[in-house]
Amino acid sequence: MEKKDYEMADLLCISIIQKEEARLIDPKAWLNKYKRLYSKFNIQPGKLPAIANCNFEGIRYENIARFHSLYHKLNFEYHILDHKSHEEAIVYFFEQMNAYMIGHYLTEEYYMGMDLVDFFYSLGNAFQELQDRGNKQLYTEIVECSNCNRKQYFFKGFKDDSYLHLIFKLENGIVKDLIECREAKCILPHDIDTNKQVFLDTITPPF
Repeated sequence: MEKKDYEMADLLCISIIQKEEARLIDPKAWLNKYKRLYSKFNIQPGKLPAIANCNFEGIRYENIARFHSLYHKLNFEYHILDHKSHEEAIVYFFEQMNAYMIGHYLTEEYYMGMDLVDFFYSLGNAFQELQDRGNKQLYTEIVECSNCNRKQYFFKGFKDDSYLHLIFKLENGIVKDLIECREAKCILPHDIDTNKQVFLDTITPPF
């Protein structure tokens, strides 16, 4: 490739990155559309991690690098069940606060007693609240509760430790429902501040 190829591709990548809506509406179509461009600037010898071929004659083309990273991440997420269990995949997307991809992998008719529209509306509001508190990503603490005999997930914000407290109901390794824990009897992490819990189910006021 020549310098002009990098310059043209870098400009194209700006446009691709900015069109976020198309990527979210149909990630499969987006991945297929730009697979050739990704392959053109992808370096991956054998089983080594993929890296972007975004440097030419001492110049780094940042938009090519950003596009490569974005494509690689979305491709991993769209095929995440090739690498993780269904439960692990849902945990991953909660940590990313990615309601769209959670919706891609949660396909039951009802969750937490709500239909899908109400559930994802509530989930979006909860993620927005966590983001409004300055949290760009969540991390997971898992507690095996001896009182309720269930594995509890605490999705905590890196910024201020605001958190979601959820239990997954599994059938054959598939997350079939979620339970939002409000019970004081559950065993909590020692450093948890219960005043920072963010609730999905706000139909009944927290208590």
